[in-house]
Amino acid sequence: MLKDMAKITNYFFRGRVAVFIFILLIAAFLRLYKLTSIPPGVNRDEASIGYTAFSILKTGKDEYGRFLPLSFQSFGDWKLPLYIYTTVPFVATLGVGELAVRLPSAIAGIATVALVYPLVMALFNNSLLGLLSMAALAISPWHIHLSREESESNVAVLLTTLGVLSFLHGLKYAKRAHLILFAAI
Repeated sequence: MLKDMAKITNYFFRGRVAVFIFILLIAAFLRLYKLTSIPPGVNRDEASIGYTAFSILKTGKDEYGRFLPLSFQSFGDWKLPLYIYTTVPFVATLGVGELAVRLPSAIAGIATVALVYPLVMALFNNSLLGLLSMAALAISPWHIHLSREESESNVAVLLTTLGVLSFLHGLKYAKRAHLILFAAI
């Protein structure tokens, strides 16, 4: 009887893992396929971030001569530093272009889809709901759109999801490190 239960449990666990990976592959495909051409062209924010990341990479200064600033002046507005500093390694390896500027947002979108499952599990302890939530976010038009262009808000969604998950794990397991991670995010 116990062996049968173990087989059934193992079967369902492997099935959940396969569905999780399948949903993640769909999310990755929808966010990475023709990333440099859909949407077409570079918007002004993407151009600004790409140039600023390139400038930081080459000189350590933004285009206005400020050394490693915490807020970046742009074309008539100000940009937050996290996305720009995240873009620097991509510009270093891929050069200045659509791919280097958009890839951090696409990766953040894929990571958010992956984090939805453990978040729903922490909240409701329901695997089916976790997988359905993951699938809904994976095919969500607004999330796909924000993941396919430079989007500071997409990174904010990732960090918020990670922060809430860390907070819940900190409360559930009384882990101080999780609560510190939550506070840092």
